[in-house]
Amino acid sequence: MASLTTMEKLILFHKLERDLFHRLVHDLAQDPVPMLWVIAFWLWLESDGHHDFIRRVSALPGPVVLRFVDEAIACLRCLARQGHGHAAGTGTGDGRERCLPCTNALLTKRIDDVGYFEGHREVFDGVTYQYRSVCLAVCDVSSNSTCVPTSGVLAAPPMVGSPVLTAPTVASFPLNPMASPWIPLQSPPPDDYRSLFITFSRGYPINREDIMDFFDSVYGPCVETVMIEKVAPGQLPVYGRMVLRSAAMIPVVLNGRQTAKFLIKGRHLWARIYVPSSRLSYA
Repeated sequence: MASLTTMEKLILFHKLERDLFHRLVHDLAQDPVPMLWVIAFWLWLESDGHHDFIRRVSALPGPVVLRFVDEAIACLRCLARQGHGHAAGTGTGDGRERCLPCTNALLTKRIDDVGYFEGHREVFDGVTYQYRSVCLAVCDVSSNSTCVPTSGVLAAPPMVGSPVLTAPTVASFPLNPMASPWIPLQSPPPDDYRSLFITFSRGYPINREDIMDFFDSVYGPCVETVMIEKVAPGQLPVYGRMVLRSAAMIPVVLNGRQTAKFLIKGRHLWARIYVPSSRLSYA
């Protein structure tokens, strides 16, 4: 049996990245060139100590993956401005994108602001290395659709959707309505491992439909079901349980913190990791 070539070994080793690239381009309708750089950026994050970042992103629903893409491109735009001044609020997205809530949820050490990457030559060199040595080699994209950046290209203001090199504009990240839902091959873990414990202000409960609509609109179709406290007639519930479709969504919803607070139709909801208890009763 013939031994594998170096290239074949490289492709096998990076099968996860190759599959994610295919999903981004073919299932989620993204431009291939920016996605090469997005994968390169995530590979750099892993090389910097944030292990399993790509595997955890890959397990998420499509709309949530696209939020990670938005944040990666915001970081790449800053990297592209090597040696140039930064105008606040220019080309780095809204406040939510600047704070990298999704990305930070999977990092071992938080990044306070996307501006951290501006002029960061060491990061730029690391991402470029991953792009040239891994992404161009293992990702299935035609050779005429990619180009290796030069200092002249990097010095120019980045185009929307292509932060480091000149490429077709990607002004938004639409989910392909014709694509089949992507479902991980492994069976989902039990409900207890995919749940958040939610509480309301006393006297101001929120119904399950409003809770599901809110989180699905913010994070994509991530909620499987919501259970509200079972109470006696005339009483109002003060807690509930929200079961997510994927356990990987828990740090995303909590934004990397132990608890998170949300405002839903003028009423407050607090969420934290669910700990099973026989004392809790749900309707």
